Parts: sequence; structure tokens; C-alpha cells
Amino acid sequence: MSERKSYQVAVIGSGAGGKKAAILAARNGLRVVLVEEGVLGGTTFDRGYYSVRAFRASAEAAKESSQAGWPDWFSARSQVRAWLTQNLENTLDKAGVEVRFGRGSLADGNTISLEKASGEPELIRAEYIILATGSRPAFDGQNIGPNFVNSDQLLNRTELPKRLLIVGGGYLGCELASVYRFLRCDVTLIEKRERLLPDWDEFVSAFIAQKLRSSGVSLHLGQELDLLHPGGTRAEPTFTIEGQSSISPDVVLAATGRRPNIENLGLENLGIAADPFIRVDESLRTSVPNVFAIGDVNGLGLLDSVAVAQARVAVGVILGKKVRFSQRWVPRCVHTDPPVASVGWTEEEAGRAGLSAVACSETFHLVTDDEKSVLEPVPIALKILVDAESRQVLGVHAIGRHAAELVNMAAVAIRSGMTIEELSEITFVHPSLAETIQECLPRLGSITAG
Repeated sequence: MSERKSYQVAVIGSGAGGKKAAILAARNGLRVVLVEEGVLGGTTFDRGYYSVRAFRASAEAAKESSQAGWPDWFSARSQVRAWLTQNLENTLDKAGVEVRFGRGSLADGNTISLEKASGEPELIRAEYIILATGSRPAFDGQNIGPNFVNSDQLLNRTELPKRLLIVGGGYLGCELASVYRFLRCDVTLIEKRERLLPDWDEFVSAFIAQKLRSSGVSLHLGQELDLLHPGGTRAEPTFTIEGQSSISPDVVLAATGRRPNIENLGLENLGIAADPFIRVDESLRTSVPNVFAIGDVNGLGLLDSVAVAQARVAVGVILGKKVRFSQRWVPRCVHTDPPVASVGWTEEEAGRAGLSAVACSETFHLVTDDEKSVLEPVPIALKILVDAESRQVLGVHAIGRHAAELVNMAAVAIRSGMTIEELSEITFVHPSLAETIQECLPRLGSITAG
């Protein structure tokens, strides 16, 4: 067994949260090692955000070039992954992060046992350990049939399905419904709850439902399917929807949640609880004070932006800062067509919390700094929530091609505690999308004044 190597911070997992934590810790002068079992970048590079975005980009490129059939998706994904991995390697190297490949597990509160491909074990000692091992689809499709898949398996299929049934109306189900319909598949989406994206503002949920329906997606809300006992045969399953209509998809996607990658992580050696996600406090600490868990593995929010925010908190705590994680102020985006983005309180949440919130919703067709918008103004729908007493911005929800940029700007206003008067006084480039928020403020001002 190799002798122990000592670091101040050891990170297991190089996905969105892990890589951010390693780089941030190293840039703050700490000795850092990053342990990765597979390839650098984790799910986010190969099967997550960048993968789905590359899929849509390939589909759009194929349509614009009038190519028929399946886009050159695998080539595009490979190119994107290679570029992202090389860029991450360079960034880690410049930051001074040492990278070790192999399966890492907790031997004790300050020691990681690294099982390398060569079979030679190695012990890594660190003052602090950050677990960032991510998650995977909860549905594995085993023992049901070859055409029952999770999102990873769907994106690896070489043939375009003719009739796709998606079970689950979360962000991934909505994104994949949008892109497969764009590819002219017959798409049916079923969600057991009464609306899509139930954790988002109703303003966004209603828009996504309307947009999917108008694109030709057959949408059924408040319905639940028994995936384990379909009708027909395993090769040709059938399902009855709403007690009457019957569908026979050639592919069934179960977009029904994710499970944490905690197997063989050694949690039991330290008594760290997981049910199924690792339990953490507001500082992202586990029950062992010097061991943190960030990103999907703690289940607080299964988005890259959440993982990055948690990485900042965990490293901040290690550096002695008084920081806490709050998911409410983390911007998020769903890459449907068009995309939607959100930050802060939803109107329903604000009502349940007893806040005196007022809302304004507007739709704009804007000429921005993009030259194309002079000929084709950019449609943007926006909803802003303001506290009637403090007049501070509570939440912003945007729909449109540049929704993420608008919400990022709104996140700055919310985080700094800006009032609508202070936000109105900022001068933006004219014309630009940022002015959209200011266009809503006069109405909000008159409402709160009343």
C-alpha cells in the first residue's frame, strides 16, 4: 500500500460541485486533491446539462441544413466532452489542484482510501473532505423490457423513436419532450401531479404546458402510470391514459427522479446518515464536522447551479467564513423551447410564508443589442414579485431566449436587497434585455404605493 499523502482539502467527484470546490479551495491557497473514478467533469459533461444542450444544438443544426433523419449527435457530444475535459484539466492545473484517478472511499474522518485501476491501494489524508459524487437516474429499466429507459439510456440510443412516452414532468422530462418533439417524434408526456414543474411559479408551469401542447406534445397531468405492469408485450407495451385512450410507444422514458451515488463510499465507517441522500446542515456538513457533502449527493437541489453554490459555501466554511446555503437565491434554468429561468420566491411560496408580496407580469417584444432583433423582436415574458412593505425584489421568473441572463441580473438585485426605486435608477445599455425588468417597475410601484 502506498504511503499517505497529506492535503488540506480532498474532494471526491469532479462534477459541477466537485470541480468548483477544488478550484476555489486551491485559489484560496489550500493544498487540494481531487479524486475522480471515471472521467473529469462527471455527469454534467457526459450525460447532463452539456449533453442535452449539445443534443438540441445538433437537432437545430440538422434542421437548418435541411438534413433528414437523426442528427450527428454522438459526434457533437464527443467533441463537446473532449473540449470541456481539456479545459477543465487546464484550469485544475493552473489552480494547483492535484488530480488522482480511482474509486475513493472514506476510511476515517481524515483519510480516503483510493482504489486505483492498477489495483494498488493508496491512502490520502486531508483535514477536510468534500463528497461530490453526484447522482444517477432512479429508474434502471431492468426486468421490464428493452424499450423502457432512463435519460442516460435514451441519450445513448442510436435510433430516433417514432412514439416516445415520457413519464415525469420535471425539468428533464420537459427538456427532452421539447427536443424530441422538435425532431418530429410523437411525444406523450404524463405527470402524476396537477402541473408541470410543480416547484416553479405557476406562471412558468402554465407557459411550459401551453408551449408543449402547441408544439404537438400530448400532455396529461394528474395521471399516474404503472410502469412495472404495462399491457401488451415487453417489446410492444401499451398503456391506458385517463381510463380511455390507449397508446403504444416504441420507447418509454422514466424521468422520475434520481438517486445519489453513495454505494461503497464508506459512509457507514463514519456513521454518516443517508436516506437516501446524505444528510447535511446549512453549512453542508455531514454528521462528521470536517466531512461535507455537496451537489446532487445531498438531494437539496439537483441542478448544476445548486452544486456550484454549495461548493462556495463548503469552501467558505473551511476558510472560516460565516456562510450558509439557501437554495432560494440560486438561479435556475430549464432549457425548453424557449428556455425559462427563475430566482427567488414563487408567488405561492410567498403567500404561504405570509409575505405581503405583489406581482407584475408583462410580455415584451424587444429590440436588443442583438442585430437580428431589429428584424425579429425578441419575445420575453416576465413576472416580478416585490415585497409591498420593504419594496425589495422577492423573485423574478422569465420566459424567452435570454431568460437566464435576465434572471442572473435579477439575482444580483435580490442578493443586494435592492428596492424597486434603486433598481429603476440603474442605467443599462439601450436597447437591451436588462431594460425589461425596469419596464415592469412602474406598475409595481403604483401597486405597492396603493
